[in-house]
Amino acid sequence: MTRDHSETGQKRDEIVLAAAGHLVREGFANSGIRALAESAGISDRMLMYYFKTKDDLIASALMVLADNMSAGLDALLPPRPVAAANIVEVMVQSARHRDQKAVLRFWFEIIGLAIRGQEPYRSTVNHILERWESWISERLRTGQKDQAASVLAQIEGALMLELLKD
Repeated sequence: MTRDHSETGQKRDEIVLAAAGHLVREGFANSGIRALAESAGISDRMLMYYFKTKDDLIASALMVLADNMSAGLDALLPPRPVAAANIVEVMVQSARHRDQKAVLRFWFEIIGLAIRGQEPYRSTVNHILERWESWISERLRTGQKDQAASVLAQIEGALMLELLKD
């Protein structure tokens, strides 16, 4: 999401944050334009003033959720490069927190839409996965950096299994 610090940009940011929270709580079950607008405290017409489509808003909300998740994980990992197993362990441990489970449920809901080829989910998910692969690569030990894609796949699988245990 581009940060525009004008009044319009600040309002867009507020709407995106509200929509991200709504989507995590509700998923797509109740994510129509009216529900998203209501969660931001504005009318559906005003929502459409700030975002051309509902999909634009959802793509922006996904990017905010991905940024927040990365920031949270940065705090959990040591500042030095670590073994791949450590990254997987930290990711799975963080997924056990109730708040994270809600985000992950929504993430896998979005992945389902991306797999079906629906836009903007497909391109947004691919962008997020590329960023996470890069994020993982930056944290891996020098000899393991080429394993970032494999580590990401391992994490995604472990997270899915963790959610299925509930």
